[in-house]
Amino acid sequence: MARKNVTVEKRAKLLVCIIQKKDEIALTEACNECCVSLHFSGLGYGTARSNYMSYLGLDEIEKRVVYSLIPNYSESRVLKAINRKLKLYLSGNGIAFTVPLTGISGIVSNAILSTPQKDEPETQKNTPEKERTKMHELIIAVVNQKFTDKVIDSSRAAGATGATILHTRSVGNRQAEQLIGTTFTQETDTIAFLTTYEYKAQIMEAIRETAGLKTEGGAVIFSVPVDSLIGIGRFDEED
Repeated sequence: MARKNVTVEKRAKLLVCIIQKKDEIALTEACNECCVSLHFSGLGYGTARSNYMSYLGLDEIEKRVVYSLIPNYSESRVLKAINRKLKLYLSGNGIAFTVPLTGISGIVSNAILSTPQKDEPETQKNTPEKERTKMHELIIAVVNQKFTDKVIDSSRAAGATGATILHTRSVGNRQAEQLIGTTFTQETDTIAFLTTYEYKAQIMEAIRETAGLKTEGGAVIFSVPVDSLIGIGRFDEED
């Protein structure tokens, strides 16, 4: 009996790539060869246990974090192109993953979705959507910079193998601070942990116990689902 494919609605998706600095241009070229895409890049800092450094692509401390908007029907093609061009299937070269969006500017969306559809829209051929979205999660913790090391240590003990850190600032939060009943320090770090679903709850709880919202750490913690992932030693079996 033939498997019935389910057509996915056309929409923009967020592609997040944590790569070596030298690969930034190659990354954008790989995306742009596949579709109309929009890119924003910044510096991040990788941190991992010494025995995970090479495996996770975090042996080089300073990393380039690139956020790209791509059409969902080009997702598989884009990831394969990135995998080939940046060789993310090799340990140490970085990771790339996609995150679903719940909203986007209409003007930007129309531009992204103007990409000619070279093949049929992405179909759910293998793993059902409900199972696939539970495989990986991206945990994000915004914390007082003085507590960054403690958060990293506690998250490792809870099962996290590495993180990417962005130096950030608390800006214009007075109204929210009054409602929450706390004051956020101005200098913060945004720490991102890519983890499997099974470890999500215990990592988030470990961060809360170490630097919770009502402590000096003042951590704001949330997570988002990850759809597709390449890197950290993974590869597409079709390739």
